[in-house]
Amino acid sequence: MRWLQLAELIFVGVGLTGLGLTIEGLRAAREADEVFADSYTSLLPEGSLEQLEEVIGRSVKPLSRGDLEGEGALKLVELARDKRVALLVAGDPFIATTHVALRVEAFKRGVKTSYIPSASIQSVIPGLTGLSSYKFGRSATVVYPDKGLNHAAYEAVRDNQLRGLHTLLYLDLEVERSRAMTISQALQLLLEVEEERREGVIDGEKLVVGVARACWPSCLVKALRVREALSFDFGPPPHVLVFPGSLHFMEVEALKTLASLEV
Repeated sequence: MRWLQLAELIFVGVGLTGLGLTIEGLRAAREADEVFADSYTSLLPEGSLEQLEEVIGRSVKPLSRGDLEGEGALKLVELARDKRVALLVAGDPFIATTHVALRVEAFKRGVKTSYIPSASIQSVIPGLTGLSSYKFGRSATVVYPDKGLNHAAYEAVRDNQLRGLHTLLYLDLEVERSRAMTISQALQLLLEVEEERREGVIDGEKLVVGVARACWPSCLVKALRVREALSFDFGPPPHVLVFPGSLHFMEVEALKTLASLEV
């Protein structure tokens, strides 16, 4: 039995709503000595922590960036040397490099770890949009230009389009600074990169699919042109953006049905 381990650090995915724990994840949280929740790397619906506590039947302590990196991370790892510690993470734990680094540190220090996955934004986007999961190329993040325009997302779209592949773009999220990028902001930044590079990757007529609050009760999926998306109200974040590549006729039909594509 997995939970005969007396001490370990257990990474538990809670899905995109906070209530996407598997039965295995729920059991791990209930049987752990300490239960923490990452409040740094992603957004969950308001009240999710309280709902998690109700479902699990115990207190859950939120962790900040300082708790998950540097000295804070080392303290968490050392705590798991003598206790069963469950770390609840929105989506799937190892989509974020923060948690990969934490697990590697635990391994280096001889602290056992376990991994209980759940749905992530990568796994649900094909289902929400109807785009084939086989046809997604590499993803990238559109980041705030605090240190100048970053071209990585633009290049990902370009490279994938050359191969007929779809591109999933994450939008920058800084929970501790209370800012989360919107689809409109991301497109503005990508158009600025296009203005610099002039490679014809992104223009006003390019088809995009915006996804807001994936899998939340207020989830919105909308396919439209870049020029339309710049002023479209997707509501509050979190947002992600998809640039479709070559579309199969079934994908077109799916976008019409699931994302209100107008052709």
